[in-house]
Amino acid sequence: MNNSVAKISFESVHTQPTLHEPLPVFGFEEMLTELEAIVAEAEIRLAEENAA
Repeated sequence: MNNSVAKISFESVHTQPTLHEPLPVFGFEEMLTELEAIVAEAEIRLAEENAA
């Protein structure tokens, strides 16, 4: 075994602050609104493709 490797406790690894910004949190209503917009755009695109 390599004795020069430092041992880090489990607690110290999981209590250190993260260096990245947290991702925005979307609530249920926001996610539903986004999904409805995606579906509406897909339906329009599909109708245009079928008309062509």
